[in-house]
Amino acid sequence: TFFLKDSSGIIPDEARDVFLDLVAMDAVPANKVTRMFKRIAGVFGVQVEGDVSRRSVGQITKEGGNASKLQIIEALKDAEGITLSGDGTTHKNETYESKFATVITPNKKLQFFLGLKMALNHTSETQLEGWIETAEDLFHLAYRSGLIVEDDARIFWNLVTGFHSDHAADQKKLFELLKKWKEQLECEVRGESAVKRLTDNEYACLIFQGSQVLVQKAGGPAAWDVLTTKERTRRIDEMRRQIICDIGEAEFQKLSEEEKAEVDLILWAGCCMHKEMNTFKGGCVGLDEYWNKHPDLHPPIPLPNHDNTAAIRKAAGTEAAEHATACSEQGAIKVASLAGAIFRHKDRKQGQQDTLRFYFDQKLACALIITHMDLFIEFLTYVQHNKGSGKLNHMEQNVLDGLNDPVTRQEFCVITLYWLAISVPYMREIRGPQAKENNVLKLGDLHRRVIEHIDALIKEPEHLLGPDASETRGSLDGHGWEWPDTFYAVQRHASQQLPQIQSLLIHFLKKAKESWLQFMSEFEEGGALSRATPEKIERAWMEKTNDLNEGAFRSYRQTSRANPTLSLVQYNAQQMYKFNQTSSYLHTLSPAMRQ
Repeated sequence: TFFLKDSSGIIPDEARDVFLDLVAMDAVPANKVTRMFKRIAGVFGVQVEGDVSRRSVGQITKEGGNASKLQIIEALKDAEGITLSGDGTTHKNETYESKFATVITPNKKLQFFLGLKMALNHTSETQLEGWIETAEDLFHLAYRSGLIVEDDARIFWNLVTGFHSDHAADQKKLFELLKKWKEQLECEVRGESAVKRLTDNEYACLIFQGSQVLVQKAGGPAAWDVLTTKERTRRIDEMRRQIICDIGEAEFQKLSEEEKAEVDLILWAGCCMHKEMNTFKGGCVGLDEYWNKHPDLHPPIPLPNHDNTAAIRKAAGTEAAEHATACSEQGAIKVASLAGAIFRHKDRKQGQQDTLRFYFDQKLACALIITHMDLFIEFLTYVQHNKGSGKLNHMEQNVLDGLNDPVTRQEFCVITLYWLAISVPYMREIRGPQAKENNVLKLGDLHRRVIEHIDALIKEPEHLLGPDASETRGSLDGHGWEWPDTFYAVQRHASQQLPQIQSLLIHFLKKAKESWLQFMSEFEEGGALSRATPEKIERAWMEKTNDLNEGAFRSYRQTSRANPTLSLVQYNAQQMYKFNQTSSYLHTLSPAMRQ
């Protein structure tokens, strides 16, 4: 017989461990854990006596989250560096921040989920406060548990060697704030160490000089005496911190340039998937720019919404009609977006996805459409014939008009060629089995190769268009096309009197190149990364993508939908316990530590 509680009403550690694994690892609801535990025990002929309330299970889960935090602090003892990654999003009009840390040790790299937190806003300053609060929370807990003898989060920050994020301006600013924060804390630590080496008289002299300056800044002795005790204490504490920082800065300047670089090491890298996404957008901007630069050419057919169509038809020649025309979008991306709404609508009750199933994102949608152009046209015609009115709705008609427009087809071809030649091979290098590096900081050569290949395609677009086009010279990696049928479909359409396709392709590539240069700034010659030694690059190891944080938000949305009453504290405890693999660590803790 196994008792869920002893004579004192305490749940034994063995049961707590199983409850934690069931809740965190297997997503068993707290109110069903005891029942499942008894069923499993019954299979092995073990009778279970007693019961555990849902509240107790919740407390056990929180303890698992705390154990995960202790696990992080434990890992820092052998750390050579820590790299951070984060992201933000909104959920039900609330701002959430996700945080991960990678602890780099001599033998392995340990990744830890630090939890989701709600924030007042997504400014860089607020995000910095969130990171500071997270680090201090870890050290407060470890100090109270007896794991460490000093409650000093500066230990964490002095180990930070890298920050990984997307390319948004607020993230780049956050990196600069983190860098300054690290430098400030390092200066404090160095200053405190130097102060300990001073004699009592030397330290008293510094305090006396600082006090005189402090009184003078206040306006003299009379003004100083008017200040409240709290304000005087605050100013004195600030003066002491400044003295320590000044001493720390003086000590820092005594170091060699190599030692200074070692102390200040912190590198930034942007998510590679965000690079690809944003550079593709840059190329798409080039499509609209191309038509604007060539007013003599016939642009893609405009695809106005229902209201703009009415304004254009009923008020032709008026300012309202001109405004409606100017506001109307056009081109392959618009058609692909509308097609996605029809064939893969986010609302399962709308669209035609039950009739025709396709997965859509913009690049993939263009490739699908150009490959199966005739099928899509035939299908929309079928939909039209099967409607009682014999007419397509406005969105469906726009898609059909766009598919039948030869100029729009040129854009489909250009986008698809770029996807095949650059996007897919690049993603294979980042995610696929051909990936050679797992550290984003080592991908400088890959990104320079992207620029060189785009230059080659701009110079000789025949590598992608015409009888001599092939994957050997056309694809970034020289390997086979991801979708050979799509490549041949593009060649077939390109041969059917699409006169601007080559110049349109060149313009798309030029704009994409501009975006690539903008989004690979961390690999520039003369930058911090180019000056870093191989050893420092290893100490600042970072993932190639920001998938961990993106996935954390997805997981939270799904979990909160399935468990609307689950608190953020409970969610974080479960996810940290699961991702950080705390179950095995928990078994290493002594009973006293677990208490």
